Amino acid sequence: MTKPKKIIWRIVLVFLIVIPVSTFAHFIFFPQQTRSILIDYSNFKKDGRLYFNSNTPENKVDTVKLLIALASDRVAEFWGQKTCNPKFIYCESEGDFKKYGSPYKVPALTHIKLGSCIVVSNQGIDLDIIAHEISHAEFYERIGFYNWSCKIPRWFDEGLAMQNDYRNYYSEDTLKLKSDNYKNLPDVKKLRSGKQFNEDGSQEQIMLNYMAAKHEVKNWYTKEKLDQLIKDINSGKTFEEAFGL
Repeated sequence: MTKPKKIIWRIVLVFLIVIPVSTFAHFIFFPQQTRSILIDYSNFKKDGRLYFNSNTPENKVDTVKLLIALASDRVAEFWGQKTCNPKFIYCESEGDFKKYGSPYKVPALTHIKLGSCIVVSNQGIDLDIIAHEISHAEFYERIGFYNWSCKIPRWFDEGLAMQNDYRNYYSEDTLKLKSDNYKNLPDVKKLRSGKQFNEDGSQEQIMLNYMAAKHEVKNWYTKEKLDQLIKDINSGKTFEEAFGL
């Protein structure tokens, strides 16, 4: 077999075997994420970067579009400019959210792979929640999949996103009250993984984790520090080196 024919045959094998097998394996381990990546091949309608079930009332779609625009402006102001352009999947029904978003009780989430995709439930139709998710997408856009997956601890990723989340429950006043004037703060810097941050503990403890992470990042943050951290991580430094731990 000649060299050009071998190359062609290998390409055919990739399309016929490797890609389908890889896609199936990814679906087994990450079903919601896989469906979201393949949303263009679903029966969802598309309006710009927003996808939704064809049964969704028009006023709901208009509301989601407005909140996305307002949240994008908020994120752009925080970062200086918005560079991300995520897909949005609005799931009006609980079944659709379990299919594309998460089986857990969360109002929205961001899938990070092959670009960012934000999935919003009915409970997630909220300016603060959508701004929070776009913040995740913006951070990912600036550091890439490898750095986001392998270097960034969950407490920092969530604490940074919380800077654009103004919900009263997560305010400094609430944290002060819940932590006995900051005396009983959880040591969020030990919560590196998503499981440690979001699953280990009661719902009240998890919400306290978000407040404490927001507090930690707020006390550290300046635009110059964040820009330098991203530059350092992209140049090969660890998070601990870039953050100064």
